[in-house]
Amino acid sequence: MFGFGKKQRNVQTYDVLLIETKEASERTFFQVAFSSSDTHDIMSMILKLEKSKYNNKEMLGEMGNFNIMTHYQGVETIVIHDRDNINATPLQIQDFANMMLRRFELLLEAGRIEETEDLAFFMGELTMLRDGSFTLRM
Repeated sequence: MFGFGKKQRNVQTYDVLLIETKEASERTFFQVAFSSSDTHDIMSMILKLEKSKYNNKEMLGEMGNFNIMTHYQGVETIVIHDRDNINATPLQIQDFANMMLRRFELLLEAGRIEETEDLAFFMGELTMLRDGSFTLRM
């Protein structure tokens, strides 16, 4: 009754997206890692961005015209064997979101993009991802 039961193993798992970039000059793909507990919210936003008019090189720079190739779910361990290869290390979702958000901010400041409801949505979601406040932890 007290201490005789098996302890539940509480393992932190991650999801990893393999994202192809069709117009990039330096990287042909990105690996993006995030906590599995945030999967639903993150995936719905990224899938919406992938299908949006903003998914092009002019708007997203190196990540423009991206395509989600593979979604690995519930990964417990990621082992990087080639630390010298920039493609080997997954980006944290915060860094990935910051790259896209910064691109949108620069375009707005330069007057090359107009503020729309969709843009405000993506910038809000990316800001929350960057700041780590995307989901409410209970």
